[in-house]
Amino acid sequence: MKVLLICAAGMSTSLLTNNMKKFAEEGDAVDAVPVGELEAVIDQYDVILLGPQIRFKEKDVKKLADPKGIPSGVIDMRAYGMMDGKAAMDQARKLLASK
Repeated sequence: MKVLLICAAGMSTSLLTNNMKKFAEEGDAVDAVPVGELEAVIDQYDVILLGPQIRFKEKDVKKLADPKGIPSGVIDMRAYGMMDGKAAMDQARKLLASK
């Protein structure tokens, strides 16, 4: 499973990205980019998670992701605030399973 986290500048999610990698399975990948780069890299990922601070971009992300069959969602605010890598990986797995 290849997970992409997006936020305003791609920096605030880097710590969460590192924490998620601790709970990744073999073959999983977790990356973070600014929302402005999404269109250029979207085809490389299976799941997209948005940082809570850009939840207002969710409709725009879904317009890009839905036609490609890529599930997306806003990272749970509590998991994001606690930098809970396990919870965020679980959320990504659930999104992918619901595809």
